[in-house]
Amino acid sequence: MTKTVTQAVEELVRATVWLSDEDMGRAWEWGEYKEEGLRFALLMTHHELRDLAVRLAARREREPSQAGRILGQYHQAYRDLTGVLAAMRTEDLDRIPAEGEWPLRETLGHLLGTEYAFLTVNRFGLERRRAGKTGEPPDEEWNAFRAPFAAARDAALTRLDTAAIEGIRNAFFDVHVRVLRELGDISDAEIEAEAWFWDGAMPLRFRLHRFEEHLRQHTVQLDKTLAAIGRAPTEAQRLVRNVYNALAEVEIGPALDEELRAPFADAISQRASALDRDRVAQG
Repeated sequence: MTKTVTQAVEELVRATVWLSDEDMGRAWEWGEYKEEGLRFALLMTHHELRDLAVRLAARREREPSQAGRILGQYHQAYRDLTGVLAAMRTEDLDRIPAEGEWPLRETLGHLLGTEYAFLTVNRFGLERRRAGKTGEPPDEEWNAFRAPFAAARDAALTRLDTAAIEGIRNAFFDVHVRVLRELGDISDAEIEAEAWFWDGAMPLRFRLHRFEEHLRQHTVQLDKTLAAIGRAPTEAQRLVRNVYNALAEVEIGPALDEELRAPFADAISQRASALDRDRVAQG
Protein backbone atom coordinates (compact mmCIF):
# COMPACT_ATOMS: atom_id res chain seq x y z
CA MET A 1 0.00 0.00 0.00
CA THR A 2 1.31 3.44 -0.91
CA LYS A 3 2.16 5.54 2.12
CA THR A 4 0.88 9.05 2.64
CA VAL A 5 3.27 11.91 3.30
CA THR A 6 2.08 11.95 6.91
CA GLN A 7 2.83 8.24 7.36
CA ALA A 8 6.27 8.69 5.84
CA VAL A 9 7.04 11.59 8.17
CA GLU A 10 5.97 9.53 11.18
CA GLU A 11 8.40 6.82 10.08
CA LEU A 12 11.17 9.38 9.85
CA VAL A 13 10.36 10.78 13.29
CA ARG A 14 10.51 7.32 14.87
CA ALA A 15 13.92 6.76 13.24
CA THR A 16 15.43 10.06 14.37
CA VAL A 17 13.76 11.67 17.37
CA TRP A 18 15.97 9.93 19.95
CA LEU A 19 19.29 10.47 18.14
CA SER A 20 21.88 12.28 20.22
CA ASP A 21 23.63 15.52 19.32
CA GLU A 22 26.74 13.42 18.65
CA ASP A 23 24.73 11.30 16.18
CA MET A 24 23.89 14.41 14.17
CA GLY A 25 27.51 14.71 13.10
CA ARG A 26 27.71 11.21 11.62
CA ALA A 27 28.28 10.92 7.89
CA TRP A 28 25.19 11.29 5.70
CA GLU A 29 24.98 12.20 2.03
CA TRP A 30 22.17 13.81 0.08
CA GLY A 31 23.12 14.22 -3.56
CA GLU A 32 26.17 16.44 -3.70
CA TYR A 33 25.80 17.47 -0.07
CA LYS A 34 28.30 15.40 1.88
CA GLU A 35 29.61 17.62 4.68
CA GLU A 36 26.52 18.43 6.79
CA GLY A 37 26.21 15.13 8.61
CA LEU A 38 23.13 13.15 9.49
CA ARG A 39 21.20 16.29 10.44
CA PHE A 40 20.87 16.96 6.72
CA ALA A 41 18.40 14.08 6.42
CA LEU A 42 15.98 16.08 8.55
CA LEU A 43 16.89 19.43 7.07
CA MET A 44 16.23 18.23 3.53
CA THR A 45 12.98 16.57 4.56
CA HIS A 46 11.86 19.98 5.81
CA HIS A 47 13.06 21.50 2.51
CA GLU A 48 11.09 18.95 0.48
CA LEU A 49 7.89 19.40 2.48
CA ARG A 50 8.05 23.17 2.01
CA ASP A 51 8.51 22.64 -1.71
CA LEU A 52 5.56 20.24 -1.83
CA ALA A 53 3.37 22.76 0.00
CA VAL A 54 4.14 25.40 -2.62
CA ARG A 55 3.37 22.99 -5.47
CA LEU A 56 0.06 21.93 -3.88
CA ALA A 57 -0.98 25.54 -3.25
CA ALA A 58 -0.32 26.39 -6.90
CA ARG A 59 -2.80 23.70 -7.98
CA ARG A 60 -5.69 24.80 -5.79
CA GLU A 61 -8.67 25.91 -7.83
CA ARG A 62 -10.11 28.17 -5.15
CA GLU A 63 -9.04 29.83 -1.93
CA PRO A 64 -10.26 28.37 1.37
CA SER A 65 -13.00 30.07 3.39
CA GLN A 66 -11.99 32.35 6.25
CA ALA A 67 -12.84 29.58 8.70
CA GLY A 68 -10.71 27.21 6.64
CA ARG A 69 -7.78 29.59 6.88
CA ILE A 70 -8.19 29.97 10.63
CA LEU A 71 -8.39 26.21 11.10
CA GLY A 72 -5.28 25.92 8.93
CA GLN A 73 -3.46 28.18 11.39
CA TYR A 74 -4.77 26.03 14.24
CA HIS A 75 -3.48 22.95 12.45
CA GLN A 76 -0.02 24.52 12.32
CA ALA A 77 -0.16 24.96 16.11
CA TYR A 78 -1.30 21.35 16.52
CA ARG A 79 1.63 20.07 14.47
CA ASP A 80 4.01 22.19 16.54
CA LEU A 81 2.57 20.54 19.65
CA THR A 82 3.00 17.16 17.94
CA GLY A 83 6.70 17.92 17.61
CA VAL A 84 6.92 18.57 21.35
CA LEU A 85 4.95 15.41 22.20
CA ALA A 86 7.26 13.33 19.97
CA ALA A 87 10.14 14.12 22.32
CA MET A 88 8.31 13.32 25.58
CA ARG A 89 8.94 10.22 27.68
CA THR A 90 6.20 8.52 29.70
CA GLU A 91 8.39 8.46 32.80
CA ASP A 92 8.61 12.27 32.75
CA LEU A 93 4.87 13.02 32.56
CA ASP A 94 4.32 13.32 36.32
CA ARG A 95 7.61 14.87 37.35
CA ILE A 96 7.01 18.20 39.13
CA PRO A 97 9.36 20.85 37.71
CA ALA A 98 9.18 23.12 40.77
CA GLU A 99 6.93 23.76 43.75
CA GLY A 100 3.59 25.05 42.56
CA GLU A 101 4.30 24.29 38.89
CA TRP A 102 2.28 21.84 36.78
CA PRO A 103 3.86 18.59 35.61
CA LEU A 104 3.52 17.77 31.93
CA ARG A 105 0.46 15.56 32.40
CA GLU A 106 -1.50 18.32 34.14
CA THR A 107 -0.76 20.83 31.39
CA LEU A 108 -1.72 18.29 28.76
CA GLY A 109 -4.96 17.52 30.58
CA HIS A 110 -5.83 21.22 30.67
CA LEU A 111 -5.08 21.51 26.96
CA LEU A 112 -7.14 18.47 26.03
CA GLY A 113 -10.14 19.52 28.10
CA THR A 114 -10.07 22.99 26.58
CA GLU A 115 -10.04 21.57 23.04
CA TYR A 116 -13.37 19.89 23.81
CA ALA A 117 -14.74 23.04 25.48
CA PHE A 118 -13.86 25.23 22.48
CA LEU A 119 -15.34 22.67 20.09
CA THR A 120 -18.59 22.66 22.06
CA VAL A 121 -18.89 26.44 22.13
CA ASN A 122 -18.15 26.84 18.43
CA ARG A 123 -20.48 24.07 17.33
CA PHE A 124 -23.27 25.39 19.57
CA GLY A 125 -22.91 28.89 18.14
CA LEU A 126 -22.92 27.55 14.59
CA GLU A 127 -26.01 25.42 15.07
CA ARG A 128 -27.91 28.26 16.76
CA ARG A 129 -27.00 30.54 13.84
CA ARG A 130 -28.29 27.98 11.36
CA ALA A 131 -31.49 27.60 13.38
CA GLY A 132 -32.04 31.36 13.32
CA LYS A 133 -31.56 31.76 17.10
CA THR A 134 -29.97 34.86 18.65
CA GLY A 135 -29.41 36.20 22.14
CA GLU A 136 -28.13 34.51 25.25
CA PRO A 137 -29.20 30.85 25.26
CA PRO A 138 -31.16 29.52 28.25
CA ASP A 139 -29.28 27.19 30.57
CA GLU A 140 -31.40 24.18 29.65
CA GLU A 141 -30.58 24.57 25.93
CA TRP A 142 -26.86 24.89 26.62
CA ASN A 143 -26.79 22.00 29.08
CA ALA A 144 -28.63 19.67 26.73
CA PHE A 145 -26.32 20.53 23.84
CA ARG A 146 -23.07 20.20 25.78
CA ALA A 147 -23.86 16.88 27.48
CA PRO A 148 -22.45 14.53 24.78
CA PHE A 149 -19.38 16.76 24.28
CA ALA A 150 -18.75 16.77 28.05
CA ALA A 151 -19.07 12.99 28.17
CA ALA A 152 -16.48 12.62 25.39
CA ARG A 153 -14.18 15.08 27.18
CA ASP A 154 -14.49 13.32 30.52
CA ALA A 155 -13.75 9.93 28.95
CA ALA A 156 -10.67 11.32 27.22
CA LEU A 157 -9.41 12.98 30.41
CA THR A 158 -9.96 9.81 32.44
CA ARG A 159 -7.80 7.89 29.98
CA LEU A 160 -5.19 10.64 29.99
CA ASP A 161 -4.81 10.44 33.78
CA THR A 162 -2.90 7.17 33.49
CA ALA A 163 -1.95 7.06 29.81
CA ALA A 164 1.52 6.54 28.43
CA ILE A 165 2.73 9.21 26.02
CA GLU A 166 1.49 7.23 23.00
CA GLY A 167 -2.06 7.33 24.37
CA ILE A 168 -1.80 11.06 24.98
CA ARG A 169 -0.68 11.68 21.40
CA ASN A 170 -3.67 9.66 20.18
CA ALA A 171 -6.05 11.63 22.40
CA PHE A 172 -4.91 14.93 20.90
CA PHE A 173 -5.15 13.51 17.39
CA ASP A 174 -8.72 12.36 18.00
CA VAL A 175 -10.04 15.69 19.24
CA HIS A 176 -8.07 17.63 16.62
CA VAL A 177 -9.59 15.65 13.75
CA ARG A 178 -13.02 16.15 15.28
CA VAL A 179 -12.53 19.93 15.45
CA LEU A 180 -11.49 20.11 11.79
CA ARG A 181 -14.41 17.96 10.68
CA GLU A 182 -17.13 19.63 12.73
CA LEU A 183 -16.10 23.24 12.15
CA GLY A 184 -14.59 23.08 8.67
CA ASP A 185 -17.85 23.93 6.89
CA ILE A 186 -18.37 27.37 8.48
CA SER A 187 -19.01 29.75 5.60
CA ASP A 188 -17.86 33.36 5.32
CA ALA A 189 -21.50 34.39 5.82
CA GLU A 190 -21.57 32.57 9.17
CA ILE A 191 -18.21 33.50 10.65
CA GLU A 192 -19.47 36.57 12.52
CA ALA A 193 -22.30 34.63 14.22
CA GLU A 194 -22.40 34.99 17.99
CA ALA A 195 -21.09 32.17 20.16
CA TRP A 196 -21.73 32.34 23.90
CA PHE A 197 -19.29 31.25 26.60
CA TRP A 198 -18.25 32.39 30.07
CA ASP A 199 -17.10 35.75 28.62
CA GLY A 200 -20.41 36.48 26.93
CA ALA A 201 -21.09 36.60 23.20
CA MET A 202 -18.15 36.64 20.81
CA PRO A 203 -18.19 36.00 17.05
CA LEU A 204 -17.25 32.57 15.75
CA ARG A 205 -14.22 34.23 14.15
CA PHE A 206 -12.84 35.04 17.61
CA ARG A 207 -13.72 31.62 19.02
CA LEU A 208 -11.98 29.81 16.16
CA HIS A 209 -8.78 31.79 16.63
CA ARG A 210 -8.76 30.82 20.33
CA PHE A 211 -7.93 27.21 19.38
CA GLU A 212 -4.54 28.22 18.02
CA GLU A 213 -3.66 30.79 20.64
CA HIS A 214 -4.47 28.49 23.55
CA LEU A 215 -2.40 25.65 22.04
CA ARG A 216 0.55 27.95 21.49
CA GLN A 217 0.29 29.42 25.01
CA HIS A 218 0.55 26.02 26.66
CA THR A 219 3.05 24.59 24.18
CA VAL A 220 5.40 27.25 25.52
CA GLN A 221 4.53 26.05 29.02
CA LEU A 222 5.41 22.48 28.02
CA ASP A 223 8.72 23.71 26.59
CA LYS A 224 9.53 25.41 29.88
CA THR A 225 8.58 22.34 31.91
CA LEU A 226 10.74 20.04 29.78
CA ALA A 227 13.70 22.37 30.26
CA ALA A 228 13.06 22.52 34.01
CA ILE A 229 13.14 18.72 34.39
CA GLY A 230 16.33 18.39 32.35
CA ARG A 231 14.68 17.35 29.07
CA ALA A 232 15.48 20.36 26.88
CA PRO A 233 15.25 19.34 23.20
CA THR A 234 18.22 17.81 21.43
CA GLU A 235 19.24 18.94 17.96
CA ALA A 236 17.35 16.01 16.43
CA GLN A 237 14.20 16.89 18.37
CA ARG A 238 14.39 20.53 17.28
CA LEU A 239 14.72 19.42 13.65
CA VAL A 240 11.85 16.95 14.03
CA ARG A 241 9.68 19.80 15.28
CA ASN A 242 10.58 21.79 12.16
CA VAL A 243 9.58 18.81 10.01
CA TYR A 244 6.19 18.58 11.71
CA ASN A 245 5.62 22.29 11.16
CA ALA A 246 6.37 21.87 7.46
CA LEU A 247 4.10 18.83 7.29
CA ALA A 248 1.16 20.90 8.54
CA GLU A 249 0.98 23.00 5.39
CA VAL A 250 1.06 19.88 3.21
CA GLU A 251 -1.83 18.34 5.16
CA ILE A 252 -4.04 21.43 4.97
CA GLY A 253 -6.66 21.38 2.24
CA PRO A 254 -8.11 18.58 0.13
CA ALA A 255 -6.11 15.38 -0.26
CA LEU A 256 -5.74 15.78 -4.00
CA ASP A 257 -2.82 15.58 -6.39
CA GLU A 258 -1.68 12.14 -5.28
CA GLU A 259 0.64 11.88 -8.26
CA LEU A 260 2.45 14.92 -6.85
CA ARG A 261 2.44 13.77 -3.25
CA ALA A 262 3.47 10.15 -3.86
CA PRO A 263 7.13 10.73 -4.88
CA PHE A 264 7.70 12.92 -1.82
CA ALA A 265 6.14 10.30 0.46
CA ASP A 266 8.25 7.58 -1.13
CA ALA A 267 11.49 9.56 -0.79
CA ILE A 268 10.84 10.36 2.87
CA SER A 269 9.87 6.76 3.63
CA GLN A 270 13.02 5.42 1.99
CA ARG A 271 15.08 7.93 3.96
CA ALA A 272 13.42 6.80 7.18
CA SER A 273 14.23 3.17 6.40
CA ALA A 274 17.87 4.02 5.67
CA LEU A 275 18.16 6.01 8.90
CA ASP A 276 16.59 3.18 10.84
CA ARG A 277 19.11 0.72 9.39
CA ASP A 278 21.88 3.16 10.22
CA ARG A 279 20.63 3.45 13.82
CA VAL A 280 20.55 -0.33 14.23
CA ALA A 281 24.03 -0.65 12.76
CA GLN A 282 25.35 1.91 15.22
CA GLY A 283 23.87 -0.10 18.06
